[in-house]
Amino acid sequence: MDDFDATFEYALDLPAADRERLLRELRASDPAMAERLVQALREQLQNPDFATHTAAEVAPAVLGAVTLPVADVTRAVAWYADVFGCRVVRQDALRAVVAFANLELHLVVPSLSPPALTVFARHFAGNGTPVRNVDGARGLRVTDPWGNALEVLAEP
Repeated sequence: MDDFDATFEYALDLPAADRERLLRELRASDPAMAERLVQALREQLQNPDFATHTAAEVAPAVLGAVTLPVADVTRAVAWYADVFGCRVVRQDALRAVVAFANLELHLVVPSLSPPALTVFARHFAGNGTPVRNVDGARGLRVTDPWGNALEVLAEP
């Protein structure tokens, strides 16, 4: 990777052992980049995307999307658009996003995702390492005590 930002984002997504391997390689090939990366990672760990705060400090979370598995994405998009007047944001054969006024509905073939909620919460009092999604957003994938899938993102 040539670009520092891309290297930093890549390093954030790595497990700790792989991140150390990357830093060793960078120290050998580009010591200045390695030092800059170490500093940026240190600052990120001191100011994580998802910090633990008391309930009194936390702004209410916002429900951003619901993911529903459907057997036929094209038919599901047509139904939701016809019945509810939803706007089609994007669509392919395996997935689609339709927009209600304040909520996205993600329609996917069942093999791609279980039913899930996407919640935007600036501060999330949970454990885990944020992961990069296919759309580039960093978020936590968690399961509530009843087995429901949740994706928690810091930014809408």
